[in-house]
Amino acid sequence: MPPVAGVGARAAGSISFRAKGTGLAGSMTVDTLLATKLLLPTTRPDLVARPRLVARLEEGLRLGRRLTLVSAPPGFGKTTLIREWIGAVERPVAWLALDEDDNDAVRFLRYLIAALDHRSYIVAQRSVVGNPPAETEKAPQGLRQVAEATFQLQTGGFQPLGLQAPPAASPQEMLIALINDLARAGTDVLLVLDDYHVIREFAVHDLVAFLLAHQPPGFHVVIGTREDPPLPLARLRARDQVTEIREGALRFTPEEAAAFLTQTMRLGLSPAAITSLAARTEGWITGLQLAGLALRQSTGGLRLQAAADAFVAAFAGDDRYVVDYLMAEVLDRAPEPLRAFLRQTSVLDRLSAPLCDALTGRDDSQAMLEQLEAANLFLTCLDNRREWYRYHVLFAEVLRLTLTPAERSELHKKAARWFQANGWGELAVHHARLTAETPPATGTAGRHALSQPLVEPLSEREIEVLRLIAEGYANAEIAGKLYIATGTVKRHINNIYGKLDAASRTQAIAKGRALGLLE
Repeated sequence: MPPVAGVGARAAGSISFRAKGTGLAGSMTVDTLLATKLLLPTTRPDLVARPRLVARLEEGLRLGRRLTLVSAPPGFGKTTLIREWIGAVERPVAWLALDEDDNDAVRFLRYLIAALDHRSYIVAQRSVVGNPPAETEKAPQGLRQVAEATFQLQTGGFQPLGLQAPPAASPQEMLIALINDLARAGTDVLLVLDDYHVIREFAVHDLVAFLLAHQPPGFHVVIGTREDPPLPLARLRARDQVTEIREGALRFTPEEAAAFLTQTMRLGLSPAAITSLAARTEGWITGLQLAGLALRQSTGGLRLQAAADAFVAAFAGDDRYVVDYLMAEVLDRAPEPLRAFLRQTSVLDRLSAPLCDALTGRDDSQAMLEQLEAANLFLTCLDNRREWYRYHVLFAEVLRLTLTPAERSELHKKAARWFQANGWGELAVHHARLTAETPPATGTAGRHALSQPLVEPLSEREIEVLRLIAEGYANAEIAGKLYIATGTVKRHINNIYGKLDAASRTQAIAKGRALGLLE
């Protein structure tokens, strides 16, 4: 049988429509489909197995639920978990890795059909799993007809080679034909839509919602996403038709964190250091990985126990790898109003809508908090009534780095006034103190910070930077010693200059000595 139009696999690793028509010489390729979007991701041999989560996913499939939703912020191992699970599933798996271009409904359908087509199964299974379906099976006729319809709609009349295309159909009509074909085939199929958060167009969301509402028996949809999609999740929950795996479940347990740092990252950390790092990252997998990379660099790859323990003790949100990752993957992608809200509320250990309104001057903070929660932007709800929230500790620390000293001071003043007016005296005092001085601390740096006669005293980290400046270290050397980014060092130095009213390193050192900040 000749390759089905739009889904015939080619040796070059791509799938394409070929068309001929008026005014065209020979043949042409129209919107080549990328075969690698349909291949299952590879797995690494030293993967940390997660049987407790796989069991939950398997239970949903066994109970005949329509949807599995794996939703969490970036870096929590969503794709890795799905891949681990389907590696043991005894049914055909169709995988589609989505990207921004799939917001076009017709393009989305074409890739969906390609993922479900028999020949795509062969390509994916051969390349990754090694157990292809029998070569003698034929691609369903309905899929061929739907593929032809998508081609007809996309190209405005050009017909696939060797096939008679039906009249142009709407995307929903094509989806109905696809559903009917799947129902006639009667084969259990698991469809994975990975990176679903890139989908913004409701035309595509509507197609997926229609598929979920009318999918045939034995058909199961798996969605991996950084944020909850606008699909009828509440209805599916009420009918026990969705299995949900979220950030809380995806966080590494202490045992999983130990296995990851020891087996996957191959770091020689003490049990106490592992426990401390797991707690500091709150089980965030990428946070552990970034910490491991920074540790390797700081020790030159050597397993130096003392150096490793010192690194773990100092690891924070201003680590260069954490800053770069969260800036690139989260903050730079957020719209400006959302980014401003995150920055302004980052000084709070606990957040509520009225409190956030007081800090930001907005009147819609409850909606903003619910939007952040749905978008999985490192925000955790602390109660069932959705009144109080908190940020992931490393995320909050990165956000605070983007604030100027004047901004931080003003935000703490607003927080203090709100807590005082609402009967939270202890928290009011806490933020008032942060407006004029650093919190109590131990050690020489902490004692100096409390005694500084400044409008806004230097933080402990800023005193550390000032001490290293006085010892003659360059910015890059300071970054290496404190395990932070060079850009973070520059921000600390700018803060030091502003607080000490200094215009140079020499002036900052002189004023630091005069204030007793330097030995």
